[in-house]
Amino acid sequence: MREIKHLLPQVARYFKANLHTHSTISDGKLTREEVKEAYKSLGYQILCLTDHNTTANHSDMNEPDFLMLTGVEINVNAPDKCAVGGQTYHLNLIAKKPDNTWSPAKVFRKFPAAADYEDKMQCEEMDLQCNPASINAMIAKANEKGFLVMYNHPTWSCQTYADYAPLKGLWGMELRNTECCLLGHNENNFRVYKDLLTLGNRIFPLGTDDMHSPKALGQSWIMVGASDLRYGNVIEALEKGDFYMSCGPEITGLCIEGDVLKVTCSDAQRINLETHGRMAQVILAANEPLREAEFNLGTFFSRVNDDPDAFVYVTVTAPDGSYATTRPYYLKDLL
Repeated sequence: MREIKHLLPQVARYFKANLHTHSTISDGKLTREEVKEAYKSLGYQILCLTDHNTTANHSDMNEPDFLMLTGVEINVNAPDKCAVGGQTYHLNLIAKKPDNTWSPAKVFRKFPAAADYEDKMQCEEMDLQCNPASINAMIAKANEKGFLVMYNHPTWSCQTYADYAPLKGLWGMELRNTECCLLGHNENNFRVYKDLLTLGNRIFPLGTDDMHSPKALGQSWIMVGASDLRYGNVIEALEKGDFYMSCGPEITGLCIEGDVLKVTCSDAQRINLETHGRMAQVILAANEPLREAEFNLGTFFSRVNDDPDAFVYVTVTAPDGSYATTRPYYLKDLL
């Protein structure tokens, strides 16, 4: 009998998380307490408030079944930021320890409620410029200072391949950003995600709300497989990629048996396998929704020639068009 290797973490519980949210500490419409209660009412257990350029520790709001992560969104605007098509880089920094309130720069504009947190920040005062070299320097420093760095809404940010292809040291990127989608942008960034993977970046796909007002609540998230809600255990799961992103479907199982990758999920219209090359496979629903699929990876294995950067990932699309996506899995994960 062939060995079954589970790719999703085998834990008793998955925790629903949003890692990009704003409050009245910056330009959000709700107070931090209102944001927490809104997400808690929707069944979330993990929330990271990422107010603009204000790194804040919200551990005082923790409960046994609800965890607040320390984070910040850093904005680096081009000089023509007010012009049509003005470019910007937005990156979230998620602290690996709750009391880490480092920031690469001082608050670039004043939000009155941020004053309560600014004197607790350790500001590096880096000279941040809207170009890849400067952003890479910031990413490297943030990694050194103990943060996971995520790349935000490249479509809304007017980013081109030349802007994101040189980026290094990212932990994840927003595959879907609810707020930007509601503003009319196609912030479903599969092309950018696959570009970065193909360039050798081992990054993870994220679903976030980027919630500024209640209309964006609870529409994109990640499901984190962790043993419990202790801060260190959740960060460890995030670092390893023990999660999947979703804006609707559930992925209930992912395993490999021999050369066969098996997926189980909630009702789906299609289940896709993508790889770092041209090879792809899709299973389409016929008379009733899919709840499982199998993909034979034998051809894929024979073509990648033991390339350690060769990857596969699975996307499940529900009948209503919403989707869920796994992290990329590499040869060492599969063999």
